[in-house]
Amino acid sequence: MDHAEDAGQEEPLYEIIRATLAKRIRAGVIPNGLVLIEGPLAELFGTSRAPVRKALECLHREGLAHRFRGRGYLAGTDRTAEPHRQRLDGDILGMEESPGTPVARGKLQMDRMVRAVRDEAAVAMAFGQFRVLEIAVADHFGIGRKIAHEILLRLQEQRILWKDSRGHWMAGPLTARSVRDEYQLRRLLEPAALKESAPNLPPDLVRTMLARVERLMDGDETRTAEEREQVETDLHEVCLKECHNERLRGVIRRSQLPLLVNKVYLSTIGIQRTMPELHEHRLVLEHLLRDAPDAAAEALDAHLEAASRRTMQRLKSLSVLPDPEFPAYLCRQ
Repeated sequence: MDHAEDAGQEEPLYEIIRATLAKRIRAGVIPNGLVLIEGPLAELFGTSRAPVRKALECLHREGLAHRFRGRGYLAGTDRTAEPHRQRLDGDILGMEESPGTPVARGKLQMDRMVRAVRDEAAVAMAFGQFRVLEIAVADHFGIGRKIAHEILLRLQEQRILWKDSRGHWMAGPLTARSVRDEYQLRRLLEPAALKESAPNLPPDLVRTMLARVERLMDGDETRTAEEREQVETDLHEVCLKECHNERLRGVIRRSQLPLLVNKVYLSTIGIQRTMPELHEHRLVLEHLLRDAPDAAAEALDAHLEAASRRTMQRLKSLSVLPDPEFPAYLCRQ
């Protein structure tokens, strides 16, 4: 789906989500009593929580979902059904089986635009404070204002953007203190999440992640910035995905600033075979393959401690570089 098509539809995101859930509930694919929670649904649809919240409220008014004593809503019309919790995935929402559906296409397109704005904002943050112009985001991608607003909402939830007292979208500045605070938070949370997740990680998945690290360390000329970014995603997201504390994983996902600093730095100087973080990544993955979650968690903590020092130094290095060219939607303040 191209930008023009996306902009022309202008169908509210909450309505797309409501219609998708309603169809699956009526068909019985989403069973009576299944617990529907904003956070996991927002992640699946590639949106912020606000459209999901409105979609669930609409389903409630239609009688296709109802409240209960727990968090979220229960799917279906049977109010006597017992709450049933399971991890929602694309298949239960009909997104995996039909990649060409408006929901699947819209999610893919939204994800791409969010990443693009995130990456540009990440670069800008290292050079100071910038205002993000919502209407200019819409013009840049050729989309409607509502969709542009949704992109910025998602980045606010990821703590990449924030709003000032006048309601302006802002990015940065990225300071040594903010980086240090983010790493302190990650050191408290990620090792604990890894220990819970480790026993349920398929060994073949860990081997694939380890092979990716070793390919970068071997100086494979085909390596790319995307693969380097995937290595970070492997360790800090994929390895933690089997932690069943959704709120814990959500806080970790929203602590993105340190990873963004390193991404900006590496995009400037290029990928180097001798980067110490690759050795640290390999050690964590090797412990996981040996079925040693405690050792893996200790190695992850050591990696985060070392990464904190490296990131602070890289932030200083970036501060002396000349400003790169920024897109029109980023205005220095």
